[in-house]
Amino acid sequence: MKFQCYFLIFSILITSCNQVKKETKEKEIIEIKNPFEAEKVTWFKNKGTGTIKGVAKFKPKEGAIRFGEEFSVELMPYTQYSEERLSHIYKDKKADFVFAADGIPKFTPDPKGYHDTKKVTCNADGTFEYTNLPPGKYYVVAFMIFDGGGGIMRHFELKEGENKILEMTNF
Repeated sequence: MKFQCYFLIFSILITSCNQVKKETKEKEIIEIKNPFEAEKVTWFKNKGTGTIKGVAKFKPKEGAIRFGEEFSVELMPYTQYSEERLSHIYKDKKADFVFAADGIPKFTPDPKGYHDTKKVTCNADGTFEYTNLPPGKYYVVAFMIFDGGGGIMRHFELKEGENKILEMTNF
């Protein structure tokens, strides 16, 4: 009986420690060293002749591939701030994915200008499109918000008049 009591207490402690560790990771706040310089991304609001077409599909750790209208896709201009921030979420600076359950940190500072992005929602078949884009360096991040979801990121350069096709999958 004494052994069972110790085992129960040990199990509770291990479970509690794991929960505290998980909560700490989710509440982690990372300080970004590079400032967000809004004047360096004014080109992002200009009209151009470039297009980006793509498909976004996500396979959770468990379950079938998900895609469609529940997925948001954000296009943002490259800055040193965004590169540093995204490098804390995605290991590969060019293309990577992350599961939301693994924890997404919070950032400081978190300037309003960083969130001034172009947003679209995928069609039922998982496709998305941006048109009339100026040349420049970009990030595209597809957010799959559902139980077991996550994000997929791509970094690339778009030239004037270029038609870029992106496959944003994690499988």
